[in-house]
Amino acid sequence: MVALLLVTHGDLANALVGSAKLIMGEAPLVESYGLYHGDDIDALKDTVKDAIVRLEEQSGGDGVLVLTDLLGGSPYNATARSFYELGSEVKAECITGVNLPMVLEAASGTSYMTLEELKNACLTSGPDGIVNLKDKIQI
Repeated sequence: MVALLLVTHGDLANALVGSAKLIMGEAPLVESYGLYHGDDIDALKDTVKDAIVRLEEQSGGDGVLVLTDLLGGSPYNATARSFYELGSEVKAECITGVNLPMVLEAASGTSYMTLEELKNACLTSGPDGIVNLKDKIQI
């Protein structure tokens, strides 16, 4: 089973996980971390790195999909530094630009998709979940 790790600014990661639980129920192997004003970015990098290693082990080697909120933001950069330091030591992928449709897709596919399949599904579901209401209902 692929594990999920959400890393964002503030409460977003926790809120996305909470909203997914509200819609789908509890999902195993999901962790979330937020970066808050005054937090040490190196400490976040260490937290992310430790979480990736732990979750990859708990996944039985199936891997970890990390979802971050903003390309170039501190949570993304902390994740990138973690990936760099870990190298090929663990099986992990990262997508930035997380939204609720992406989290729902990820949480629903962890038990039957490979890490690569899950990554690709999220890369589709995230943008597909962004629509103009008036275009959708044709007014």
